[in-house]
Amino acid sequence: MLWPIGGYLMTRNPKQKGYGKMTKEIVTAFNRSLGNGAAMGKLFADAVDHVIAERDTTVIVKLINAAQKKKDSQAERAIKLTFAAIYDGAKITKTKTGISIKIADATLSNSAVTSLKQLVADGMSMRGTNWGKAFKSDDDGEAELDYIKAANNLLKRGFNPDALIAAIQAASRQAA
Repeated sequence: MLWPIGGYLMTRNPKQKGYGKMTKEIVTAFNRSLGNGAAMGKLFADAVDHVIAERDTTVIVKLINAAQKKKDSQAERAIKLTFAAIYDGAKITKTKTGISIKIADATLSNSAVTSLKQLVADGMSMRGTNWGKAFKSDDDGEAELDYIKAANNLLKRGFNPDALIAAIQAASRQAA
């Protein structure tokens, strides 16, 4: 059954007894289901419902940690990719004890939540290509960040900024 909470359909009723303990239930079941992509997807959807209702990303961090602990990089990547599509602008930062996810300035994508619910309803595997295609981003923002990282790396290694700019301008003239 689905409950409408805050304009979104939830798979669990947040008013039911024990909803606060749901984080531990999800993480334990997710840890056991890391080999089963469809079960992972259902549990991930439950975790997203919890994040939407409570604005607490601890459960997602724990899912990522569970995947890291089992050395399952594919599951970890799927969790991060899907959550980034659902909460556009979410920031994952490294801390002393692991990672944290901030969603204060992030916007919730209703279309991504709907896609997640549809994939879970269809029994799609979180490891499958359909899952990845549903949440794949179409922007080139990542490529621009790579150029910035590369430029900062060159500057840190002692390259002259003026020489780098001149080299980029010369290369762009040749390409045009």
